[in-house]
Amino acid sequence: GGGGEGGGEGGGEGGGAGGGEGEGGGVQASISPLALAPQLALSGLAWCASTIAYYGIVLWPISLGDGLRLQTTLGALIELPVYVAVPLLSRRLGPRITWVIFLAFAAAVWSSLAVIGGGGAAGTAMLLAARLAGTGATTICYVASNDAFPTAARGFGVAVASCCGRVGSVLAPLIVNLMPEEGGSRMAALATLAGGGALAAFGLSRAASEAS
Repeated sequence: GGGGEGGGEGGGEGGGAGGGEGEGGGVQASISPLALAPQLALSGLAWCASTIAYYGIVLWPISLGDGLRLQTTLGALIELPVYVAVPLLSRRLGPRITWVIFLAFAAAVWSSLAVIGGGGAAGTAMLLAARLAGTGATTICYVASNDAFPTAARGFGVAVASCCGRVGSVLAPLIVNLMPEEGGSRMAALATLAGGGALAAFGLSRAASEAS
């Protein structure tokens, strides 16, 4: 009798566990890249724009003082306030809306720079603001894209978006160093890309809400 009960319980538990694992595998297998195409495209574009916004300003020639060491130190200190602001904004507004804000801010700053130029005190201040915006965009993108995908496909989705971000880090030096500067064309290009990234991040927020 005891053996029968033990066998029944063991069989039931084993069958239940096996069924649960099979069900989980079915969920993962049912999510194809085509079903995730909107999230993949939008998150990839937003990641690419974020890294371009960051590395574009890091590589941009800006005078903050005499000596490379001083300029590097001041440039790094400028980013510190963003590392405090990002968690606070993310908690209050949500990661994806925070992402939209920083990319839109970067687009607005680069658009202004394309008009007024980067010289003088006003231009330097705008370039520093562009660094704040780029830092915020690249800081929040990990969290913002993470919850844009279903749990079963989250690793795949973030991996694709991250690779798109690396493409942006390759494109940024080409824009800053090789693109001819005629009438603020480089700044206008950075503004356009940041604006497109902001729209993509906003669309990603809507797509993720509809998918959930």
